[in-house]
Amino acid sequence: MTEPVYEKLADALSSRGGLMPSIKCKEFFAMVEELFTPEEAELATKLPLSPIPAETFAKEIGGDPKEVESLLENMANKGLVFTQERSGVRFYNLMALVLGIVEVQFMGGEVSDRTRKIAHLFEDYGNALRKLAAAAPTPTPTGTAVSPPSRVVTVEKEIPGGTEVQPYDKVSEFIAKYDSISVSTCYCRHQGELLGRPCDKPKDVCISFGHWSKYVAERGFGRLVSKEEALQILDRAEKAGLVHLTNNDTEHTEFICNCCVCHCPILGSIKNAAVPSMVATSSFIASLEEGDCSGCGDCVELCQMDALTMEDDIAALDAERCIGCGVCVSVCPTGALRLELREGAPVPSH
Repeated sequence: MTEPVYEKLADALSSRGGLMPSIKCKEFFAMVEELFTPEEAELATKLPLSPIPAETFAKEIGGDPKEVESLLENMANKGLVFTQERSGVRFYNLMALVLGIVEVQFMGGEVSDRTRKIAHLFEDYGNALRKLAAAAPTPTPTGTAVSPPSRVVTVEKEIPGGTEVQPYDKVSEFIAKYDSISVSTCYCRHQGELLGRPCDKPKDVCISFGHWSKYVAERGFGRLVSKEEALQILDRAEKAGLVHLTNNDTEHTEFICNCCVCHCPILGSIKNAAVPSMVATSSFIASLEEGDCSGCGDCVELCQMDALTMEDDIAALDAERCIGCGVCVSVCPTGALRLELREGAPVPSH
């Protein structure tokens, strides 16, 4: 029988938003009971929405300041609570389930019985949500456009010269903007490996910025890197055919994930859409000069959206499936593939 505190924890996690709902089902409770002790769950339900110092929080709940701080520190080390210093004072707040708690469990690249168990519990909960979604009635469209949570960032060196490029379209601008940058294990591919479904793409390519990068490095979920190494990591990801994804926000870029469609649920959902280019794109789109195509097929092999196929021994492009990542252009030996500015290019939501 589920303890009442975990019922309250579901509500607390729901109040944090995120990309995955906290549905009270047996799979959800099995997952959070593994992540949170009852004492941690109780404390998490009392944390306010805004970050708060341990001493202030202890006073608000009538707890011992040292005990409360020790518990919050342990939760931060477990990837349940985000923490950062401001003017010498450390603040804490409960993270969302996704993006947040679940990803951090795998970002350190740990291979253990516990991480394998968490990987299976998370998969079980994801499957339960899909079953619930399939059984639910289809909502009536409201006519209100909703900005996608993610944005594709184009392989920068393939952007045509002379094009006016906005900062949110240039990977180098993301790197230049922040003094603190960290790299971690790709949580999607690492979870797949823990589940016995490994990927041949590189894993140590998940990049974080700013306060989030400091937390990741401080708590052992990644390591700090220089701007030069960050650019090298992105170059390695591009050569492996991975797609740059980031949060759809111009002001607070928290991460650049380098994604494969076989493991990334976000990229997978984009591919499974009837028109992927309507779900998440960059400001660019590929164009193909068929007469210049040598028929090598390298672009077809790397395109994760199936926007390119081979027809009559040359490449064929389905523009509606192109998300403008630029990976195909980077491997084209003849220049038959190029990037062009997308008409009505989408602007990030903030």
